[in-house]
Amino acid sequence: MDDIDRIAPTRRPEGRRVAQHQTWETLLFLHWRVPVEALRPLIPEALEIDTFDGDAWVGLVPFTMRGVRLSWLPAVPGTSDFHETNLRTYVHHRGKNPGVWFFTLEAAAWIPVQVARAGWHLP
Repeated sequence: MDDIDRIAPTRRPEGRRVAQHQTWETLLFLHWRVPVEALRPLIPEALEIDTFDGDAWVGLVPFTMRGVRLSWLPAVPGTSDFHETNLRTYVHHRGKNPGVWFFTLEAAAWIPVQVARAGWHLP
């Protein structure tokens, strides 16, 4: 068993205010075992690929986002509900800080994509 704390990242950091609100609905998590060696060239060297039963996992996750909005603004009709799909794997940094590495995030809403690119530096 590894020593990675997988619960701490789920807690809100102290002193940080909520940046946005959103609800995820109708999620589907599809995962495939992938040899670590196959993913290694795709992940930055500073990150370690997280494994389960000796293999890495790649996930395809489609879902619907509802009520997406910046915390200080009301939801804007036509921009707060949309479908998203991401392709991901799981990583950590030096045995700590488990996280998700997104190969792609695809959202069916132009304005929220622009806000995410500008505010959170997402590609």
